[in-house]
Amino acid sequence: MKQMMKSGLHWGVVLWITLSMLSPLVADSSDREIYFSFLGEQFDNELLVPLGRGTVRLLEPQSDGLLFNLPTGYQLNAVGVSPRFQIRGDFEIIASYEVPAWKNPESGYGMGPGLYLRMHDEKESAVNIGRLLRPKQKHVFNATLSTTEDEKRKHDVKLFEAKADSGKLKLVREGSLLTFSVMDGGDGAFRELREVELGTADVELLRLGAQQSDVKTPVQVLWKDLFLKAASFPNHPDSLAKGERQHVPRYQPAPQPESISLYWSVLGGVGLLLVLGTVVWGKKRV
Repeated sequence: MKQMMKSGLHWGVVLWITLSMLSPLVADSSDREIYFSFLGEQFDNELLVPLGRGTVRLLEPQSDGLLFNLPTGYQLNAVGVSPRFQIRGDFEIIASYEVPAWKNPESGYGMGPGLYLRMHDEKESAVNIGRLLRPKQKHVFNATLSTTEDEKRKHDVKLFEAKADSGKLKLVREGSLLTFSVMDGGDGAFRELREVELGTADVELLRLGAQQSDVKTPVQVLWKDLFLKAASFPNHPDSLAKGERQHVPRYQPAPQPESISLYWSVLGGVGLLLVLGTVVWGKKRV
């Protein structure tokens, strides 16, 4: 009996040690992964939503990716698409892009592809990583952390040299630490840009989009794919009851093209009437 108890105790210890060693692996295996491919004119209408009124007119699914085409005449600082759910816990986000053609902006912060995250916390924390062409032909990656402190918006911006027209943008959070990484070109290893303290709040909004620098500079960005890995995805459509309203990210609608004000329209109409009246009066005198 004592021998059996010792043997049982022995195997119990072995089992406890084994489970302890495997527990991190079990925890990691519970992470969820979602992959969006935009090749072959694909766009997942169930899980992705365009941000802002009129944005859908600026998107064009093509065989080689999802094209963002921002023409001149629009005051569009940034447009994009977003998942219909939030992101919780540690995460990894990777997006592949290509810029078919660059046009040097005349003014503004820069134009090009970008990933933007907005957190659900008191500081209204936001993260932005992008591949930009700035005025005077300055090709850069930007890695930005924005927060609100003492009712003032603060932007911690770091810029890094960029060369290729295609590549990948990567954001990884472990605990409260966020790492910005990029791949400059289609192949090769990721280059770490910087690390920041972000906190552990849920990602309320993820925007995959294009940034326009000024109204005179058109922008074209071709997105190839988007990969998401996280502890969980709150409000994911497959977790909601049938008929329950899907989560749609809140976002300020994109402004429309600049138009002439009502005042100037009326003034122009009055001026036209005066010109016509003068012409008619002149003909009658003749």
